[in-house]
Amino acid sequence: MKKNIRLTAFVLLLACFLQTNIKAQSNDAFGDVKGTNLLNAGVGLGSFGLSGTGGLPLIASFEHGVSRNISVGLEAGFIQQKYASDWKYTYLIFGARGSYHFAINNPKLDLYGGAGLLYRHFSFTYTDGNTGDQPAYDFNSSGGDMIIDLHAGTRYLFNDHVGAFGELSYGISPLKLGVALKF
Repeated sequence: MKKNIRLTAFVLLLACFLQTNIKAQSNDAFGDVKGTNLLNAGVGLGSFGLSGTGGLPLIASFEHGVSRNISVGLEAGFIQQKYASDWKYTYLIFGARGSYHFAINNPKLDLYGGAGLLYRHFSFTYTDGNTGDQPAYDFNSSGGDMIIDLHAGTRYLFNDHVGAFGELSYGISPLKLGVALKF
């Protein structure tokens, strides 16, 4: 059910992007991304890994433009939540991603959408801290799997190289916000 809602939200967002004033690339557009490096770094609001129990995901993605509208690169994310002094949950993602950059008639605005293949790793540790005569009840568990990450986002550049970004995705967090660099 949650996957269907997320997919529907992504499709609706993509449809909204397509209905905006999308035009052929020109001197007034964000520009040809071929040969351009794009870096996003920030935080996620919410987390799929912790099922909404708290924590602040740290995220980063790097992409290099391989053609006029397409960039490919890497993405990583990390979140760790500690409960009292004996429980610790860690959630990591990393993998490859690609984006299509829509040509809009604004040189500071980049609308993009794409997909990635991510590995996510979960680990859970419980340490009871028992130092008495009772046996310790320590517990460690970890695992991982591969997922397909769909993302849609926007960058707004304050100057030629620095700006802000916002992104909806399935990776580590439903909403990512932070600093964007173009070089």
